[in-house]
Amino acid sequence: MSSQWRWGAAGVETYSFGCFAYARPVGEARREEGVAGTPAWALALLRDARVGRLATADAAGRPLVVPACYAFDGARCYSAVDAKPKQTRNLRRLKNIATNPQVSLVVDVWDEDWSRLAWVIVEGRAEVLTAGASFTRAIDLLAAKYPQYGGLPLDREAGAVIAVTPVRVLSWRASPRAPSELRIDPAGADGAAEVLRAMQRAFEEYRGSLQPPSSALDETIDDVRAAIARGGAFVARDGPTVVGSARYQFRPGYTYAERVAVDPAYRGRGVGVALMRAIEDAARASGSPEVRIGVRASLPGNMHFYEELGYRTRDSHPHPRGPDFDMTLSKDVRGPTI
Repeated sequence: MSSQWRWGAAGVETYSFGCFAYARPVGEARREEGVAGTPAWALALLRDARVGRLATADAAGRPLVVPACYAFDGARCYSAVDAKPKQTRNLRRLKNIATNPQVSLVVDVWDEDWSRLAWVIVEGRAEVLTAGASFTRAIDLLAAKYPQYGGLPLDREAGAVIAVTPVRVLSWRASPRAPSELRIDPAGADGAAEVLRAMQRAFEEYRGSLQPPSSALDETIDDVRAAIARGGAFVARDGPTVVGSARYQFRPGYTYAERVAVDPAYRGRGVGVALMRAIEDAARASGSPEVRIGVRASLPGNMHFYEELGYRTRDSHPHPRGPDFDMTLSKDVRGPTI
């Protein structure tokens, strides 16, 4: 008998032992304590996935796994006991949490093309909420994420919400493939419609889930033309397809990047990095020593993305329109590119 690892199809690692063989996609794996440090793509998957699998166990360790609708607010995951007919509100998962609060929540992406696989596991401690501000906020988040709750209202008087506080987050995805024909093109006023459409596709995910709402969703073609006139813009293309856009303004002493947007189907594939590199190059060409960008504190995945590009928090202040904080990140771009 002999055994060996070898490369099979692109992105797939195979192991053979005698007549048996096992294959797995090759990718990037991460394990982080709590949410801090979790990759941006993993936080986005955790926020956007429509269903997860919630695992609980009783005091004797007997496991239970159920599909669960949930909402993630950047700090905790919330899943409600909804109004569908059930034999009892004294559900096994609630009883399990009462005796053993250690739970796991799994979300994943499955595709017959194994280069698209991904998963996130949240290991945490759960508590059952039945009243109070956190309970109300959880119900609001779930109702905003799932329009189905409009016809199946959540019980705000006698309902229950499972709140999971992450202790450890594990994530994995197959090695992402960069678009084969990725190109970053400058966009002038005549390209404002492409810039606007790309931004709207990317920011649509925040509709109803970001408070206060993003003003990007209210911008018009005239707003975009005026913004481009104050600096410039770029569009990212995969062949003929526009897959992202970004704008920038020249301000005294620095260049301000804004509305960096990547089509959801192209995230994690280098498009956002390429757009930011283009803005940094434009800043250097203009003699600007620094690039700044604003990020909502409630979007930790976005924060992590820019930190990985070398941006650091410069200041923060309460959002002028609601319960959030605006974080300003900056990067000195006078040195060589990396």
